[in-house]
Amino acid sequence: MTKVVEDYLDDYNQINMAQMRLVMFMDAIRHLCRITRVIRQPLGNGLLLGMGGSGRQSLTRLAAHMAEYELFQIELAKNYGIPEWREDLKKVMMKVGLENNAMVFLFSDTQIKNEAFLEDINNILNSGDVPNLYGFDELDQIYTAMKPVAQDAGLQPTKTNLFSMFTKRVRSNLHTVITMSPLGEVFRARLRQFPALVNCCTIDWFSEWPSDALRSVAMRFLGDLPDLDANDDVMNGLVNMCQEIHSSVAQLSLRYHAELNRHNYVTPTSYLELLGIFSKLIVMKKMELVTARNRTKTGLDKLLSTADEVAKLQAELETMSPLLEEAVQDSIVTMETISKDSVVAEETKIMVSKEEAGAALKARETQAIADDAQRDLNEALPALDAALASLKSLNKNDVD
Repeated sequence: MTKVVEDYLDDYNQINMAQMRLVMFMDAIRHLCRITRVIRQPLGNGLLLGMGGSGRQSLTRLAAHMAEYELFQIELAKNYGIPEWREDLKKVMMKVGLENNAMVFLFSDTQIKNEAFLEDINNILNSGDVPNLYGFDELDQIYTAMKPVAQDAGLQPTKTNLFSMFTKRVRSNLHTVITMSPLGEVFRARLRQFPALVNCCTIDWFSEWPSDALRSVAMRFLGDLPDLDANDDVMNGLVNMCQEIHSSVAQLSLRYHAELNRHNYVTPTSYLELLGIFSKLIVMKKMELVTARNRTKTGLDKLLSTADEVAKLQAELETMSPLLEEAVQDSIVTMETISKDSVVAEETKIMVSKEEAGAALKARETQAIADDAQRDLNEALPALDAALASLKSLNKNDVD
């Protein structure tokens, strides 16, 4: 049975974009069988009672897929109101009534934005009709489609007979599945106000998950973690711990109610959140340990590589030590030679400085003599030019 249901679940996930990760333990399979039997019956409607997260809507979707029925569920929005609700109901009822195809209408108590929603559902469950829902054009469409059916059934094609056959089709083909939480006074008031929820629906109670269900879900969630084997003692210890935490909280909630008269509901959603948080903690701590291990390994690798480099350098140092000592001795001799040469160079520098000073003094004296000679030359040049001019004039006269 589990294998068959899991095959249907795989087929559902391959067809639909919104996939369901369900753990098909035996208690869930029992509820799935009940829902499937209910919606396969004519006039079959279901009222699924349980706390949130118990799998009511998921199992209904899977049951509709197994029965090859189309499933419809309203999509709440901020501006969703009575007109949109009536339009959705009209679309669904026209489809199942005119096309004569079975459909599952899934409705949750979290989608009740207005109590008129439940009043319309109560009317559908009772009579298959909602007062003042159809316009004249929809009624004409209904009468036209129902005429051949009425004639085949041997009835007069009056409007009353045609609409009556349409409502019978709606009641027979539209399988309404309502999921509600049995907690609180609001639930009891709704049942008193809308009795068709009980009279026209098969009730299925979703109680607390048994221990095998808790274990199966924990094995499924924790089994997705890397490096954990399903048959490992560590895995069994983790699963037992999660079961014990959830069971102990449920027991303490009973004690809490007995002592303080206050309710604390431990839902399957709480267990799933526990598993989710625990899985995240395991992954986070494992990443921290892996990071610390990698850092330690990197540091050790650096130390080992440094030790190898130091050993190589020490070996090279031992090999080059005699050469180094010889180079040191050569350096000492060279330094002594340089010191001696430095003394000689210093003496030579002093002598050169003295000779340079003498040469500079002689250069200044020579420059002074040259300056005097230049002055004398400058004074003699005019007289010389005058004498040359006189001589040229005398020579000219002699020639004449």
